[in-house]
Amino acid sequence: MKFGVATICLPTVDIPECIAQVRAAGFAGIEWRVEPRPGSIRDPKPAHPYLVGHRATLPLDVPTAESVARDTRAAGLDVIGLAPYLEVGDTEMLRLACDLANAAGAPQIRLQAPRISRTGQSYSDLFERTVAFFGEIETAARAAGIRALLEIHHNTICPSASLAHRVVSRFDPAHVGVIYDLGNLVFEGYEAHEIALDLLGGYLGHVHLKNAAHFRSPGGGWQAGWTPLEDGEVDVRQVLGLIDRRGYPGWVSVEDMSLDRPPVATLHHNAAQLREWGLLH
Repeated sequence: MKFGVATICLPTVDIPECIAQVRAAGFAGIEWRVEPRPGSIRDPKPAHPYLVGHRATLPLDVPTAESVARDTRAAGLDVIGLAPYLEVGDTEMLRLACDLANAAGAPQIRLQAPRISRTGQSYSDLFERTVAFFGEIETAARAAGIRALLEIHHNTICPSASLAHRVVSRFDPAHVGVIYDLGNLVFEGYEAHEIALDLLGGYLGHVHLKNAAHFRSPGGGWQAGWTPLEDGEVDVRQVLGLIDRRGYPGWVSVEDMSLDRPPVATLHHNAAQLREWGLLH
């Protein structure tokens, strides 16, 4: 496995500093966040402070994507992929995301499933719309020579490996796959990793590495929250070992959303932790 960094977890640095810090920490690649269109994230308040004023983000601009990709590679880093915010049914944004990926030489783009909380529609209706749009996604990804990866994410209709697999299983795994997000599964959708990974099989296209745990809320209930890699409910070494033993040849993007340290300090802490575990060399 190869280890890189998803820039969502580096909100406080600009693009050149992001490249420099990722290289200094010893990672091998960058998964670039792509800025959504204004108003495309319709939550009344941001789900995480990193979503506000994020600086290590590519704009929706082909020449900039080409330039940043050149700078990334000049620093000895690979462009792992792009993480745009693509709504189901937005064919125009799909084409633009593919154009940006080609401009950056990125082999993959990130997709997210719809959220019932934003649409007010039923799971069944959203599932049918998502599957129909994935027909367009598969065609566009094939034409662009890239892979479109559906991220397992809480609060969407695909919070688990089995529900993500239900969407992608009818499409060509050469062009459509799944991002296995370890931390998101703490919030919702956890299935035994052995079962989940076996089910995904060749559709496993990427891994997001972060951790989380449940905490007592002020009202006395339980609420999930982000933690440092070594402190959460996910046994990181055990799960990555499972993935490795299945012969996974791809990338793991560290996407730490915890707030225990400033973002750049978290980056270097995680690099040291992965070295201590014998995973980053």
